[in-house]
Amino acid sequence: MKQPVFNPARSFDDAVARIGELCALDDDSIHPLSRTRLWSHGIKTRRAILYLQGYTDSVNQFRMLGDILFERGYNVLAPRLPYHGYKARMSSDHGKLTADEMIEWASAATDLAVGLGDKLTVIGLSLGGVLATWIAEQRAGADRVLIVAPAFGTAAVPLALTVPTAKVVRRLPNLFVWWDPRVREAQGFDYTYPRFSTHTLARLFILSGELLAEARVKPPAARIVWMITNANDLSVSNAICEVFVAAWRAHDTNQVFAYQYPKELNIPHDVMDPDDPAVKPEIVYPPLVERIEQEAA
Repeated sequence: MKQPVFNPARSFDDAVARIGELCALDDDSIHPLSRTRLWSHGIKTRRAILYLQGYTDSVNQFRMLGDILFERGYNVLAPRLPYHGYKARMSSDHGKLTADEMIEWASAATDLAVGLGDKLTVIGLSLGGVLATWIAEQRAGADRVLIVAPAFGTAAVPLALTVPTAKVVRRLPNLFVWWDPRVREAQGFDYTYPRFSTHTLARLFILSGELLAEARVKPPAARIVWMITNANDLSVSNAICEVFVAAWRAHDTNQVFAYQYPKELNIPHDVMDPDDPAVKPEIVYPPLVERIEQEAA
């Protein structure tokens, strides 16, 4: 796992200028709903929010919660994940995404977001949750980190076999697999991809194993960490999330907390996207907002 060079924004104006350069990378090949987005009040706010999207998904999944948080007085940044957001939904470029690129992207986004507010909260979902874990471990500039349904591994493979299995998959030919083989390219929305790369998921799971090893060695660098899981999630391993929490708490720290959405809510793995009729924003969003604003924690 390569450690990037940290280059935090020196001021609000510096952050906005650098975000402008990032936005300029989103040309006509990028879906309008998937482009890097900044919700800005024009000045530094008391807290800034950084959102890290899920794999094969889009910043658009954060659209409604981003609006809510902006209305509550925060500057909000949602950068586009590399190789994502193309109008060409059958693109295979996301199969190129490496662990080093994931970390570089998350670290660079943190560098920008710290300039937007006096304090920084990071929210990451699925792949973004894994990268939010890296930020929690490595970036003391992150005041609060919400790790939501992180893709540390699949629920179908036990923890002890997750990394060995991922290493085997990484050596095999890269396959592009339908998220839902019943509907194939009709799955999802026009701003998401209907297939995943076996190599990219393998790299993500191997990275997660490295992050767990780090969690066993030392507590997080972030002041507050929330591990947020979904009891109805059949996609990722909640058991590995519990191991992360136990590993951090073993350092005799009171900075790590856990919350789980009840199974009876019947919400999907992607708890964010308001365009998904299975997502219940009126139920899902309030616990997230509460943990962002719970200053006593």
